[in-house]
Amino acid sequence: MALSIGKYCLFAAMLTVCPWISTASKATMVVLRDNGYDGVVVAIEDDTPVAHCNEIIMGLEATIRSASSSLFLATRGRANFRSIRVLVPSAWTSSSCPALTEVRLATVEDWATADLRVTHGRHPVHGMRPWTLQTQGCAKPGDYISMGHELLLQNTTEAVGRLVGVEWIKYRYGVFSEVGSPGSPVHPPHYRAPDASWTPNTCANTLLNTHTDCDPSSVTCTPTIRQEDNLGLKSSVMAFPQMPSAVELCDEGSHNHDAPTRQNLICSCKSIWEVLRASTDFQNNRNVEGGLLESEVVFNYVRPQAPRIVLLIEDTNGMNVQKRWEFMRKAIHKTVAYDIPDGYNVGLVVFNSMATIKYHLTTLTDGSSGTREKVGFSLPRNPSREVQQKRCIICGLKEALQVLHQGGPPAGGHIIIITGDSGTIDEAESIEAQKLIDDSQITLHSIVYPLTDKFPRPGGGLEFLAEHSGGHSFIVPDEGYGSASRLGMYYNLLDGLYHTLTTIAPRAALPVKVHSKEHPGGLKQMSQGSFLVDPALGVDTVFAIFYYDVNHVGNQVHLVSPNGQVIDTVNMQKEYHNINMITVRLAEAQVIPGLWKYKVENLADSHQALYVQVTSRPLSNPDSPQVSVRGWINDPYAQVNNSDISLLLALYAEVTADNGAVEGATITATITRLGQMENGTDHERMSVQLLDNGLMGPDMLKADGVYSRYVIGLDAAKYSIALFVEGDIKGYKFARHVRLGVVNVFSFPTSHDVLPPSRIVDLRSSLLPDTVNQVAFSWTAPGGDLDFGQADHYVVMASKNKRELQEGEGTLMEGWPAPLEAQAMQQHTITWLQYDQVHYLVIYAVDEEGNTGIFSNIISVHVPSPPPSTTAAPSLSASPFAHVNMSASKEANGTPSLATLDSRQLSVIFGCIGGFIFVIIIIFCYCILAHRRNHKKVAVKKAQEAQEAYSATVIDNIKGSDFLASNDGMKDILKNECIRPVESWSASQLLSNHNDSKRGSMSARSDNTSNHSDSTKKSYGGSSGHNKFYVENNQFHVPGYPDHYPPPSEDYPTPTESYTVTPTEGYPYLSEARSYISSQPSDSFLSVSCDLPPAYAAYPSYDSSLRSGKVPPPIPPKPRVQYIPEPYLCDSESLDQQSSTLSIISEKRVRNVTMV
Repeated sequence: MALSIGKYCLFAAMLTVCPWISTASKATMVVLRDNGYDGVVVAIEDDTPVAHCNEIIMGLEATIRSASSSLFLATRGRANFRSIRVLVPSAWTSSSCPALTEVRLATVEDWATADLRVTHGRHPVHGMRPWTLQTQGCAKPGDYISMGHELLLQNTTEAVGRLVGVEWIKYRYGVFSEVGSPGSPVHPPHYRAPDASWTPNTCANTLLNTHTDCDPSSVTCTPTIRQEDNLGLKSSVMAFPQMPSAVELCDEGSHNHDAPTRQNLICSCKSIWEVLRASTDFQNNRNVEGGLLESEVVFNYVRPQAPRIVLLIEDTNGMNVQKRWEFMRKAIHKTVAYDIPDGYNVGLVVFNSMATIKYHLTTLTDGSSGTREKVGFSLPRNPSREVQQKRCIICGLKEALQVLHQGGPPAGGHIIIITGDSGTIDEAESIEAQKLIDDSQITLHSIVYPLTDKFPRPGGGLEFLAEHSGGHSFIVPDEGYGSASRLGMYYNLLDGLYHTLTTIAPRAALPVKVHSKEHPGGLKQMSQGSFLVDPALGVDTVFAIFYYDVNHVGNQVHLVSPNGQVIDTVNMQKEYHNINMITVRLAEAQVIPGLWKYKVENLADSHQALYVQVTSRPLSNPDSPQVSVRGWINDPYAQVNNSDISLLLALYAEVTADNGAVEGATITATITRLGQMENGTDHERMSVQLLDNGLMGPDMLKADGVYSRYVIGLDAAKYSIALFVEGDIKGYKFARHVRLGVVNVFSFPTSHDVLPPSRIVDLRSSLLPDTVNQVAFSWTAPGGDLDFGQADHYVVMASKNKRELQEGEGTLMEGWPAPLEAQAMQQHTITWLQYDQVHYLVIYAVDEEGNTGIFSNIISVHVPSPPPSTTAAPSLSASPFAHVNMSASKEANGTPSLATLDSRQLSVIFGCIGGFIFVIIIIFCYCILAHRRNHKKVAVKKAQEAQEAYSATVIDNIKGSDFLASNDGMKDILKNECIRPVESWSASQLLSNHNDSKRGSMSARSDNTSNHSDSTKKSYGGSSGHNKFYVENNQFHVPGYPDHYPPPSEDYPTPTESYTVTPTEGYPYLSEARSYISSQPSDSFLSVSCDLPPAYAAYPSYDSSLRSGKVPPPIPPKPRVQYIPEPYLCDSESLDQQSSTLSIISEKRVRNVTMV
């Protein structure tokens, strides 16, 4: 079970680190050469007022120079800034801002890829201070650095520069904070040192002199550290950027491995210097320390220029199928005429075996509707007849570059290529295309339209080229049938062009898509839906319906506002037949924030559909912050090796409102496998909800507005990924749609489970209030496969030595609850018996296959000694902890529930329950036996009373045996049956009217049917085996007993003279309600009912339940002969084994009935 510290750190790095996600252009722009960084981009937000431009420029330059000096000292002369490119707002010119002596047009610089962002507003958490967004793990670069512009207006450039230098070290080298965070239970400002003292949670080269006016055990208590009290403090600048003397980084010698900092948690206790030295900037002895002197920083200012876009369209016979080319022409027309913002420069090129310029680079403006129409309709009316196999993509790229050259150097331009088939190109063509793209510094975006391959394999030259250049790729599946094409092809092509433009245009340049939904046809009914409009939107709100045929849209199109107002759109609709669209444009005054509803009469055919889309633009001065959403994946080239668990696909989405993070949003990723299954149907879509929980699986920080999740179980294929975002801003809900493009997944996942549970990073403990030694632990349950499903069990270890736990050793703790479903909160309470000592504890999960998760964050447990009167001191050999059954858990929704118990606890509980049940059984048995004894005495007493009441004497005898002579014989008879005391009567009397038709047998009628059930017949037949109690007629005669009975009535049958019965089972007891009925009668004999007459109801031993409900037999006369009873008891051997009560037989009577 023991894991070495190296293996521990390897696992931590493997699952908490994702591949670098920044685009290739960003990776090539920042380069460290000869100890100086070149290509660093600083972007000032475009709405920053020009009134303070001079102060901002001077403050920025002073801050960057200070940051460069701080970086040079921290890296021991290895790195500093040499050249900085600053992207200023488009309204800042040399005339309006004298500090800008020279401003050139930007090429590749933009806000989205800038290294340092200077915002107009303040961050709601960080304020004006610089901070770094880090969505990756240890040793991986951050996303960007952000700071408020107001900080540059203050005369504190040296201090601000130190802060920027610290953030650059985080951003560039992938290291994290070395100081506690107030309010964080995982990274508190103070922690328990091994000697049980409270120590500041930080890294320093010397013992700190601090001032604390609060309780250090509180997570909100921050220590006060002054420079004058710590003159020898040199490290770490990451922890004390406000200290002028702190200029160094903690290395192997000064690093504090015990401090619960984010650096120790994420980088597995490595020092910042160790991580920095392993960076690619310093590998292979590059940029060695002290190699050169600090460089002078050079600033270059650029201003955004209008984007330049060339549409590169395939024109081959592959497009001359069904409606492909018609949809292509309409999509290009709509994009150019209505979607591309004003001021953009657009050109158009078609290619097959050669390339042709259809429209040169032209600026689109609001008043140039004619120009937009011309560019939009530049495509030929019919496609070329050239075969698709002869298409020349290199020819098209070269011609598109020539179009870009018309507006100056092509650097910074965009080419959108739309081609069919599968989008693959051969290796030689791919190498040449990549060289063209790199040399010209343009961005390529690709749209495969349509994807005709039913079983596309991962890979593809165009997708790789697009991602390599910083662009995006989209795929539109072929949905043709017969001579037509489904409307989905057209709408998906429009959607791909829209999302391509969102990666080119700056924020707020394009309308926001708040709703998009397909309404299938064939139902001939009203299609209904709803959409959200947040308060920041309301300008140019357009409700659009896309159709295949205009007749597919009925006359009724209704909108219902959030306040319930129904808007009849008959006079508001506008038809665009050339792009298959009907729009309803709402005035700004009509747009009320909230949930809107709509109804559209859908007359589309079963193989077609209607698509409804709603877009709106932001208000100029909104009362609510503007929501922005961006999404990406963890691989820069959208290539995922699914067989390597360290390179699994991870999805990311950042949701911000102005400059602040949006918390509590719901982001659902829809993952669609492209192509079809073998039976011709589409693949089932997968949905994954992204999380902002900070559990590093892969989300790095909670409530930072970045939502992420791993995606598991993907086969080798091409996938299209889309995000649907819903959230709340100031009480108003919002919705956004984002497409991430195409992802190629290589290799199949292994046949067996190799995914371990995710790491627990929020383990914490606390001494319960008003208790002496009750320690409560809480954590978030991991899954069985990363953060999906449920793990099998936990392994918990404790030790007095933290290093021992890091090496996988320690004392195993038992009795912890079983894991709950992933994302659920769990709690466990134990009794801690070791006082005034610091123990460390770690936990990890194991799944059913034995895959183990990474060790959790290591926590310390310290329980002070209770007052002597409350508890005795534990012995030296006593365990430091004892388990109590106080485990509790919370489901993901926060509902408390009982946690699963371990086997020892279960054995104790079930033992107690079993003992209690055993006592109950003993008491019950005693009561039953006592009742039976009492019942037996009562029965004997009643039998004696009955004997005294009657004076008749009945002779008990059995034909052919001496019944009284042998007890053994008696027992044998009793084993067959114990006979009830019954009076005897003459057989001739019973058989006298046997031929009377009105006196049929109760069990055999004239129609040969029986009144009795099969069960009744079986009872009788079963009791007729070797019956010694039925004898021949007149064999016995008792003196003084009447020789005959009264004549039988017509309602009673007369038994036959001879009736031989062979019982097979015991005769029924008194307590059994059986009717002694023969089997189905034959022609040779007549069955007889032996039910007792009503007169026997008064007989003491008679059970009235024996009445069968039939007509009773004759009532015998009251006997006049006294007899001396010879009582006997039925022993246990004579009892029916199925009977639950004892039968007390005090005498036997012989029926003088001969049965044949």
